[in-house]
Amino acid sequence: MRIYAISDLHTDFRENREALERAVGHGHRGDALIIAGDVADSEAVLRDTLQLLVSRFAEVFFVPGNHELWVRAEERTSVDKFHAVLRVCEQVGVRTRPARVGGAWVVPLFSWYDASFDVRGEGVQAELEAWSDLYFCRWPDDVERVDQFFLAMNEPHVHEYDAPAITFSHFVPRPELLPRVHSLSFKGLPLVAGSLGIDEQVRRAGAAVHVFGHSHIARDEVIEGVRYVQNYFRRAEVAAGASPFQLVWDGEMHPLSS
Repeated sequence: MRIYAISDLHTDFRENREALERAVGHGHRGDALIIAGDVADSEAVLRDTLQLLVSRFAEVFFVPGNHELWVRAEERTSVDKFHAVLRVCEQVGVRTRPARVGGAWVVPLFSWYDASFDVRGEGVQAELEAWSDLYFCRWPDDVERVDQFFLAMNEPHVHEYDAPAITFSHFVPRPELLPRVHSLSFKGLPLVAGSLGIDEQVRRAGAAVHVFGHSHIARDEVIEGVRYVQNYFRRAEVAAGASPFQLVWDGEMHPLSS
């Protein structure tokens, strides 16, 4: 079974939804798809988009991104929303827990970001004034570090597997997967990009490939023996006739080389 990856569909935007509908054909009935977060903050749109992809792929895996956990003016917390999102996934047949797919294991890793990820000290705090998570996310009082809260959920699944493992998270697992700040338009990104704990779990799971999203910066490179892939949804490429899905596993017992 081939395994494809995508992230950051953002189908809350009508143009993205329409482009996805045009791009999803019927040629993936025997394939699996990894979605590395940020489909939609609307549960209705999330459900609709996941149902579309479930109808086209044999298996679909998903982890929530930051947009899924926005609660805006709601009374519930972002943790409540997280569990609601997992229920939507269960109802439509999307996997959020590890499962073996052909010759490989697909291992979802829940995640969030922490400012300590900015190991170079380059992030510009002032640029976060308009960062939507500060206004649309609400955390329970007993959650001191959100990234650690989600990483703790992964622990039962962080172990060596009996076949090659493909892990995936929404947030960035290693600082070197971000460009230096001088080349970024959003210079606060290192402060809200990822968590060092993600890669620690990737390594303990013995991952051959790790898929991630969030930064909207395409990557495909091998670092210390692990292939890191980000393939965010690009409407312009779909309009040009390209598939939005990136093949990350070819059904054999080895990862594709980048």
